[in-house]
Amino acid sequence: MDNGMLYPRFTLSAVRTALEDTPVVVVQGARQVGKSTLVQMFTSESGTRMVTLDDPTTLRMAEDDPKAFVSLNPEGLLIIDEAQRAPGVILPLKANVDASRKPGRFLLTGSADLLKVKGVGDSLAGRAETVEMMPLSQGEFARRGTPEDFVSWILSGAKNRDFSPLDPQTIIQGGFPEVMARPRNRAKRWFESYITRLSDHDARELKDGGYADQLGAMLTYYASMGQAELVKAHVAQHLGVSETTVDTYLRTAKTMRLVYEYKSWNRVPQRRLIRRPKICLVDTGLSSALTGFTVPKAVSPGGREYYGSLVEQFVALELTKQQGWSTTPYELYHFRELDGLEVDLVVETEEGDLIAIEVKATTTPGSKHWGNLIKFRDRFPDRNITGVLLHAGDFASTLYGWLHVLPVPALWQM
Repeated sequence: MDNGMLYPRFTLSAVRTALEDTPVVVVQGARQVGKSTLVQMFTSESGTRMVTLDDPTTLRMAEDDPKAFVSLNPEGLLIIDEAQRAPGVILPLKANVDASRKPGRFLLTGSADLLKVKGVGDSLAGRAETVEMMPLSQGEFARRGTPEDFVSWILSGAKNRDFSPLDPQTIIQGGFPEVMARPRNRAKRWFESYITRLSDHDARELKDGGYADQLGAMLTYYASMGQAELVKAHVAQHLGVSETTVDTYLRTAKTMRLVYEYKSWNRVPQRRLIRRPKICLVDTGLSSALTGFTVPKAVSPGGREYYGSLVEQFVALELTKQQGWSTTPYELYHFRELDGLEVDLVVETEEGDLIAIEVKATTTPGSKHWGNLIKFRDRFPDRNITGVLLHAGDFASTLYGWLHVLPVPALWQM
């Protein structure tokens, strides 16, 4: 059973909105995040037909006669699941859309960045909108009736209330629907099999047989960092390959939606590409499984540093998920300057407002933990900056009128 059926998926509203004014909507995300379950919600609607390219017979039809394939449902919505398996359908699909620009014609899913897959002949620019789907957010896992929207809540003043402390199991478990009901030892086996099959099959398929052998090793290395700056020379040395090869591996992992990058924030947008990005895997459950990290290790002295990096990764991923439905459009960055000033995450809204976020795994936050937030605000006095310290305890307060000290669960319990 697909456990994604048990949870609300807040991405659904974004897909519906896109279908109202766009001919082609692409739902993309890593395997097993619930894409097929999401698009199946549309099959009960009149005039909708769904086909999956995981079916060998359907795949052969798409490859042998792509023009006829994209015309299977000319009067309604055609859902094509796992569309990256037949990249040759994209050009006929483009021609079909150009003959009729009616919105809501095609809904595609892909376990890879569809428009970067080898063999795709067109970007569908002006014809398609992409909706990113990730593992379950904590609001979805908690079956909230409305989507969590932390950024909008912070900007509205973040009225204090009671919050739960952070349960380490939340971090170790992650958000893949398939592992939610499994005991920890079975979840680890699922993740290990997941990465092995992606490396042995999907990566080889994407790269025509190349660059798959080291993919699992690279993902395990990234998992060991939690969320950290990407130093390609270190990755290359660890894997025993060139930095050019690391670039190729990384592109493959990003295309498969297994890795996310966060650029370094700078007041000058052009300079945001210069400094190293921070990088992390798509899910803290995946990171924990690949490194053998457990709840007992999270509360042991030897595991505290890595657990802290996992908590930072978790916060970044939850905010990335909420981008898909927040009523406040925003981008997510990290910040580090040569003088040593660092801020874990920086949210920038379309209006230019900034939310500087520090993430600490401590349960007893103090002034030393929000010092960099004060320095960051002082560094940019011309910007409207709100500070947030997220910690693992249950203490919540607002200081100086602009700095919110909050438990990590405020991300979805606000």
